[in-house]
Amino acid sequence: MTVQKLLIAAVLGGAAAGCQSAATKPIDDVGEAQVEVEGVVEIYSGGHGLGYITLDDGKCYDLALPANVLKNSQRWDTKRVLIKGSLQFRPRLDEMMWFDIKDRKIEGFGCSEDVIYVESIKKL
Repeated sequence: MTVQKLLIAAVLGGAAAGCQSAATKPIDDVGEAQVEVEGVVEIYSGGHGLGYITLDDGKCYDLALPANVLKNSQRWDTKRVLIKGSLQFRPRLDEMMWFDIKDRKIEGFGCSEDVIYVESIKKL
């Protein structure tokens, strides 16, 4: 009986440790390269603010969007916009469901490893 309890405790402890590895942790700034891009933005309603912009040449950047854009996502979704912000790097880890970039939480998946921390967005 004691061995069975130890095995159960080991399994539960391993599962808890696995869950902790997917927890969010802030991403350090990597030089704060400023970018300005123009393209069509798409925003996934719900979730933690995943959106992306597709440029005319097909290149895609994930976006860390401000709360006011997320609250009015229908106003911005599928619109042509000009975005200014700092370029950040998203780690590609399968077990990471979300992570923080500065004060914003975004999903751990997307169209690229480059994330633009959106400082301004303007419809064109």
